[in-house]
Amino acid sequence: MKTSDVLNSMVPHFHLAIKRYATPSWKIPHAVFHHHNLMLIFDGEANLLCNDTEFTAVSGDLVYFKPGDMRRGDTNPNRLVKCYTVDFQYACPVKENGSWVNLDVALPFPAHTHIQDRYLFRRLTELFEEFMRHWSSGHENRTFRCRADFMEILLLISKYMEHNTINYSAIHKVEKVINYIAANYTRKLTLDELADSVHISRSHLGHIFKETTGETPFEFIIKYRIARAKEFLENGCSVTDTASLVGFGDMFYFSRYFKKIEGISPNKYIGL
Repeated sequence: MKTSDVLNSMVPHFHLAIKRYATPSWKIPHAVFHHHNLMLIFDGEANLLCNDTEFTAVSGDLVYFKPGDMRRGDTNPNRLVKCYTVDFQYACPVKENGSWVNLDVALPFPAHTHIQDRYLFRRLTELFEEFMRHWSSGHENRTFRCRADFMEILLLISKYMEHNTINYSAIHKVEKVINYIAANYTRKLTLDELADSVHISRSHLGHIFKETTGETPFEFIIKYRIARAKEFLENGCSVTDTASLVGFGDMFYFSRYFKKIEGISPNKYIGL
């Protein structure tokens, strides 16, 4: 299964997220790890082991441990490591023959990668910082926001691993369009309007949006609206009010797309 397919289906669950400023005594115990762990080093130096491989991680390095890996680590006492680290698990639910099944798939990331592109490293740092801010906020919608940040992190890493290059100009435009969608999703949006917001043609937007996110702008808008709809439903809004609040003028289409994405109707979702 391609990494893009994994990411399109992934629903991450976060156990721990830390912006770590290591002390001289900081250590990772020598033991098998049972979660996924993603670490971005932004300063200092860590001495790490993954299974039988030892390596030194410095600023600009990305470290990934998967469940079952034997790991160990400590910091250089003269260059205390500073990093973002997230412990997580994930599901990959897909619909097969009318039923939902969870795919058992692995992220094809190596244990140690140096991000040579400064722009990418800066963008990953920004996203991890946003993730940590949302994670520590205690806001009731923090999981949704953290997932959005984290999925963008994984998407950028995936593209870098596959091609060792990224069209940053396109990514920047797509990010602006996504922000525009987030600010205006409650009303009708057209491809022309989205393209105008970043001063490109609708055909070019369609191409770079699909290339960057794996979805068309329309697919992204629908999924974004349904994600927001779930929040309203969980907070006690009626199905009718929720449909209107997230930009669906027609209850039939709201129920249709909700069931297509979530596998159940909005009314049944309320009853869960």
